[in-house]
Amino acid sequence: MLYEDLGDLEERLDLLISISEKLDAAGIPNASSAKEAFHFLRGRNHLRRRWVTSFGERTKLIMNFVFSLAAQKSSETNTRNAGTNLDIARLTKDIADETAKDNSSMITLVSPSIKLSTMLIISC
Repeated sequence: MLYEDLGDLEERLDLLISISEKLDAAGIPNASSAKEAFHFLRGRNHLRRRWVTSFGERTKLIMNFVFSLAAQKSSETNTRNAGTNLDIARLTKDIADETAKDNSSMITLVSPSIKLSTMLIISC
């Protein structure tokens, strides 16, 4: 917005310079000093526009740098979380393996009991 305002001011100064040149050509007193003042103001305005452009570009660079750091930190956190998730998956697999062994042992223990119960029921 500031850049556009300075652009508008530059257009007005160009108009004033043009008018002052016509007044100077017509022989109006002090028109040349007004023309010089307008040229000076136009130069200052041009300097301010360059400063605003430069400041805007630097601001964008800093914002991109900050966003880059945030993304890098997020990536590091995700990497740590992935490692933790792998550890949880390994432990879950170990628990499942142990549960399967325990289940197999239970079946081994129950099978003779079922056979014995069946024989007792048949013999009655």
